[in-house]
Amino acid sequence: MIATAAGIGMSLIASEHFFSTFLSSPWTTEKFATTEEDKAKVRRLYVYAVAASLITGGLMSSILDQWWPLIAALALCIIYVVVYERALGGKI
Repeated sequence: MIATAAGIGMSLIASEHFFSTFLSSPWTTEKFATTEEDKAKVRRLYVYAVAASLITGGLMSSILDQWWPLIAALALCIIYVVVYERALGGKI
């Protein structure tokens, strides 16, 4: 039980850090990513964050022999991508 919670927590924290490393806040993205070129850069950067998050979640899942860390990373990535896409569309 503790190993599962730790794996999920570490996976979520790592995913959050990857998004923070590669991207500005959604509010900043909405205000300053106005051209199609800017929007393409934001999308490329969040693809990097998703890839790093899923690799980390996959490694944690492999170490713990459980799917939960990968599922948690995937869920958080989906939430972040939805939020950033809304920001790129000016909808936050």
